[in-house]
Amino acid sequence: MDMETQGLGVDPHEKDVSNEGYIEGSLSPSSEMEAGEGSADSPRSKTSLRMHYEAQISVLRRQMGDLESIRLGLGLSQRKMSQLLMVDPSSWTRWTKQGDEAPPHIWRALQWYSILNEKIPGLTPQYFMNQSPQVLHQKALQELESEKAERQAEMSVLSRKLDGFSAEKHALNAEVAKLKKDLKFHRKISIFILSMSLVWAAVFLVWKFI
Repeated sequence: MDMETQGLGVDPHEKDVSNEGYIEGSLSPSSEMEAGEGSADSPRSKTSLRMHYEAQISVLRRQMGDLESIRLGLGLSQRKMSQLLMVDPSSWTRWTKQGDEAPPHIWRALQWYSILNEKIPGLTPQYFMNQSPQVLHQKALQELESEKAERQAEMSVLSRKLDGFSAEKHALNAEVAKLKKDLKFHRKISIFILSMSLVWAAVFLVWKFI
């Protein structure tokens, strides 16, 4: 045994430190400190990009509300909301319990969906969760075409009303012009009659005193 040890060049009294960094399956304090410096929970691990994302999330939260408010606004259960975002329901529960600590891409997805739902009402949550979205896509297009036709009909009615208002305006302008012309004529007649009256009055006074 001594010969084998000497042949390997290992001192039999030398301390074995190969497993010194582990204590019952865990890292030593120094190893834990080194590992902790790169963990996601450490404040030192927040990069400028991560802080930028958190700032954007704060803005989105003020604009859209918290996660549960968004879900209730969409009228979805937690399970349906998880299906819409393609996440496990336990993730949604964990995010809401931890103060809306959802990943940045979840908030971005909710923002995009909110914009799409506003611009294209036919894109309901079922559109994304259905196994055959092609039918819902066609339905959404039909609803858009129907809404477009309704808007065109409303615009046509408004255009006819505007044409009617324009005709009435022209008629009123013509009537006002006629009234102005008549008023001007009557004013001239009145001035002429008044002038003649003054002349006859002067003639009468002259004839009386002569």
